Amino acid sequence: MWNTFQYVREHLSGQYSRLEIDYESGLPESEVRILMEQYWIQHVNEPSISRRAGLLALVLNHVRIGVDPADWFADHCEGTKLMLEFRSRFRTEAEELLPSGIIEKAELISTCGAGHAQLDLSHTSPDWADILQYGPAGLRDRAQKAGQQSSTPESVIFFDAVACVFDAMCRFIARLAGQARKVNAVRVINALETLAVEPPQTFHQALQLAYLYNQVQEMEGELVRAMGSFDQLFISYYRNDLAAGRLTRDHAKELIQFFCLKFFAQKQAIGKNICLGGMYSDGGDAANELSMLFYEAYREMHTYDPKISLRVHPGTPNELLLAATDCLKQGLTATVFANDEVAFEMFRKQGKEENDLERFVLIGCYEPAIMGKEVSCSMAAQINLAKPVELIFAQGRDPLSGIDIGLNEQLPESYEEFEAAYFRQLKHLLDRVISIVREFERIWSKWNPSPLLSGTMATCIAAGQDISAGGTTYNTSGIVCAGLASAVDSLAAVKKVVYEDCRCSLSELQSALASDWKNAPELLLAARRAPKWGNHDPITDSIGQHITSECAAWINSASNSRGGHFQMGLWSIDLNMSLGRRTGTLPDGKRNQQMLSKNLCSVIGMDKAGATALINSAATLNHTEFPNGSVLDVMLHPSVIAGADGAEILAALIRSYFAMGGLAIQFNIFNVETLKAAQRHPEQYRQLQVRVCGWNIRFIDLDPASQAAFIAQAEEIA
Repeated sequence: MWNTFQYVREHLSGQYSRLEIDYESGLPESEVRILMEQYWIQHVNEPSISRRAGLLALVLNHVRIGVDPADWFADHCEGTKLMLEFRSRFRTEAEELLPSGIIEKAELISTCGAGHAQLDLSHTSPDWADILQYGPAGLRDRAQKAGQQSSTPESVIFFDAVACVFDAMCRFIARLAGQARKVNAVRVINALETLAVEPPQTFHQALQLAYLYNQVQEMEGELVRAMGSFDQLFISYYRNDLAAGRLTRDHAKELIQFFCLKFFAQKQAIGKNICLGGMYSDGGDAANELSMLFYEAYREMHTYDPKISLRVHPGTPNELLLAATDCLKQGLTATVFANDEVAFEMFRKQGKEENDLERFVLIGCYEPAIMGKEVSCSMAAQINLAKPVELIFAQGRDPLSGIDIGLNEQLPESYEEFEAAYFRQLKHLLDRVISIVREFERIWSKWNPSPLLSGTMATCIAAGQDISAGGTTYNTSGIVCAGLASAVDSLAAVKKVVYEDCRCSLSELQSALASDWKNAPELLLAARRAPKWGNHDPITDSIGQHITSECAAWINSASNSRGGHFQMGLWSIDLNMSLGRRTGTLPDGKRNQQMLSKNLCSVIGMDKAGATALINSAATLNHTEFPNGSVLDVMLHPSVIAGADGAEILAALIRSYFAMGGLAIQFNIFNVETLKAAQRHPEQYRQLQVRVCGWNIRFIDLDPASQAAFIAQAEEIA
C-alpha cells in the first residue's frame, strides 16, 4: 500500500478530467437536475437557506460517485457545479430587493476602471478545528441540539438547514465507503466508514475529512480559500499515529503528497492556500515537526499548487525559514511570507480578542482573517488609486468611456491644491463603492446563505444565524486599493514637472495627457525622470504614506451592513492589468491603457535603486493600518542567491523587512534569458514556476501579456 506515489502520480494528476465513476451508484447529472427543478417549484415559498440546504442534500444523495483504488483520498462524483446553476436564481430573487439603479451604479464603476463594488461570496475559511473535532455527524448533532433549545423561528430554520446539509454529507461519505468496498479500495475504506459516523481518529482520516469538506463546501457554492494552519490542525493526529505505530514519518510524508496532489489535480488557477508556522497568542512558536515535513514533501513534488502561507515571527526556527527559502532558491515560488507580529497588532487595532489572534490564517491570496470566527469578504470592493489623478485632468469624466464618475472641478493652481483635489476625488469614489456594497450585503441572506459553512462555526451556532446574517464574531468587508505606485508617481511627477521645475503649466500637461504624450516627447521624458516609488526617495515615500494613511482612516472607520466594518487592503492581484486597460494616460509616464503598478511594487522599470530600496520604501508605510492585507513582490536575479548561502540571504531579507514593519512578502527568482527561452520553447520549461500575484502557476500557462510583463521586469534586474 505504501511507497506508490511516484508510480501513480501521473495517473492521479489527471483524475478530474476522467473521474472514476460507477454509473450504477446514483442518477445521471441530468436526472439530478430534474429533481432539483421539482424541488425548486415545490419549495419556492420557503426561506432561501432551507431551499439551499435541500438542494445540496439532493445533490449529495443522488449524484453518481466513484473511488479510485490507487488513491489515498476518495471524493469523485458528478454534479459538482449543479448548485452554482441554481445560485443564479437565488441572485435574481435577491436583486429584486435592491434599490433601483444600484446594479447600474456598480457597472459604471467597473466600466470606468475606477474599481469594482460587489458581494464577495468566495473568500471564506471554515472553522477547521471544529470540523476535525466533531466530524460531519457531530456538527449535525450540534445543530440539532441547538435547534431543540432555540426560541426563535428564524434560528430554528437555520439549525434545521445546518443539520440537513451535514446529515447529507454523512450519507455521501457512507455512499463513498460502500463504493470503496465494492472496488476493494483498501486505502480508504476504514477512513470513510469512520467519518460517516464519528470524528477522525488518525492522520489519514483527518486529511480525508479535510479534503471531503473542501469538496462539499465548494459544491454548496463557496470557494474554500484557506485550508487552515496545517501543522497546528493535524499535529496531534500525526503524533498519536507515530506513538501507536500506525504510521511512520515516511508514510505521513507520502500521505501529505497524495493530499496535495488532489488540489494540484483540480487545476484551479487561483490555487489552494495552506498555512504553516506562526506563533501563539502568548508569543510561543506554533511551528512543529509537521511544518518541516510539509516543506520536505512539497520540495520533492515540485508542484505549483497548493500555495503556502508561512507565518513568521522572531521565534520562528531558522531551520523552517531556510526550508522555505531553499525552495525559493530552487524555483519553487508557492510561498508567501507573513509577519505575525504586525498581523497581531493589526488585529488588536481592529478590536479582535487576544485569544483569537493565533487563529490567524491568510484567506485567498494574502488576506488576514481569524479562522472560524471571521467572514472577511476581502474583495467586496476594489479601488484604482490612480483613477482620481485622471479624473482631476478630465473634470470628473472618465476619458476612455466618457462616463461622469468623479467630481467636476476646475484644475488646481498649486500642488497643495492638486493633492487636495486628488483626495476629494478618491473619497468620492470610496463613498460610492461603500454605499453600493452595503446595499448588496443587505440581500446576502436571500442570495447566498451558507448552512454548511456556517455550521462549522461555533459563533454562528451560538448566535443561531448564518454567516450571511452576521452570525460570526467578526464581519468585515475588504476594499482592495490597487495601483499605489502609479498614483504616487503621478502625484510626484505633477509636483516635480509642473510646480518645481516649471517645465509646463498644468493645462499644458493636461493637453499632453489627452494626446497620450504624442505631442510632448520631452515632457514625457521629464515625467519619467521625476521621483518614483520604490527607490526609498523621501518625496515618493511621503506621498505613499499620505495616500495610504488617508485611505485607511476613511475605509477602516466605515461600517458595513453586517454589524462589522470595512477594511483597507493594499494589494492588487491582477487588477494592475484589468484596471490598467481601463485607465488612460497618467502624469507618471504611463501610456494609454498600459498596466498599473502591482501590489506594493514600483511601476515596472522604475525601481532603479534595487530590491533593498524597494523594501525600504514599502516599510515606510504603516502596515497595521491595512487589515485586509498588504504584500510586497520582490524579483531577484538568480545570481543574487546563487551561492551556498543563498537561502540564508533570502531568510535575512525576510526577517529584515518584517523587523521594519512589513506584513507580507513574496518572491520570484528570474533570469530574463530563461523567461524568453520559455516563450520560444514552452515544452522545455514545463516546471518553470512564477508567483503571479496571490497564486502560483507555470510560466508557460500565463497569457502573452502577463509573460511580457514578467520579462520586462526581469530585464530591469538583469
